[in-house]
Amino acid sequence: MMPGLGEKYDLEIETVSKPVAEYQTDEYFEMDLPVAPAVMVADEILVEGSNISQDKVEAAICRHLGIPEPEPKKKSYFDMQHAESIKTKPSWLRPVLFFITLGVVIFFIRYYNLDRYLEKEHLRQLIAGYGIWAPIIYLFIWTIAPSLFLPGLALTLAGGVLFGFFWGVIYTVAGATSGATLAFLVARYLARDWVASKLAGTRAAALDEKVGQHGWKIVAFTRLIPIFPYNLLNYAFGLTRISLAVYVITSFIFMLPMTIAYIFFSANIIDLFRGKISKEIIAGIILVALVNTIPVIYKKIRTRRGEDTEL
Repeated sequence: MMPGLGEKYDLEIETVSKPVAEYQTDEYFEMDLPVAPAVMVADEILVEGSNISQDKVEAAICRHLGIPEPEPKKKSYFDMQHAESIKTKPSWLRPVLFFITLGVVIFFIRYYNLDRYLEKEHLRQLIAGYGIWAPIIYLFIWTIAPSLFLPGLALTLAGGVLFGFFWGVIYTVAGATSGATLAFLVARYLARDWVASKLAGTRAAALDEKVGQHGWKIVAFTRLIPIFPYNLLNYAFGLTRISLAVYVITSFIFMLPMTIAYIFFSANIIDLFRGKISKEIIAGIILVALVNTIPVIYKKIRTRRGEDTEL
């Protein structure tokens, strides 16, 4: 956000980044500086202690230069959907919504006697009948889904149901990686300015600085601990200095734990639909619960250390 405005208005913009702990010392407060994170234009403090949109920063720059402020942009339907997708949700909300949705689906399947059509071996024999076209179509959908902001969880669960555990993991992690790569390439080479404008004012806009400090570890971290929406994250990494090869390899490896948990669960979910509580489905539920507690544990550890819980 900041470098782009500096070039547009021919201004020198200074960005200061330190560990959060340094902004909370007595020495820092004695300097009578704004509470970090903060944005200042000349002597005007635009915001302190939170993020700010690019539009507000640009308006302040125009006021400082004595030129007309840009007219506010009208929000499109996409912008409103995008803004909704990047709101921070409580860490416990995702697994709760997942299991509530699952309960509703099971209820309707049982109520309307649809379970008679859900025989595991019969369903997979049906898919096998399509030969190589079944995985090809599945991989194609996965490849374009992240770029279109389609829900990845639904595709992941479908992989386990349709292909079983082993091939479900193979096809899903391959599809998720190819989809993440396509969005990355779009952001880097085809729509860089558009993506940058959509990420302005969000936590994802600061990702390049973190990648510069920690490299591939940031990719690994965000794949293991999903603090950003998956589809948005793929675009955001395209704007960073991370190399394509490192991004692809790291994404593939560190998306595996989450993929394995959900595929193991969904590969046996048909038993649950048919009213059968198997050992496999119990193990799958435990795995899904465990991977969803990772962000909770991470935030608690950071909070106890007095560190910022954001990336």
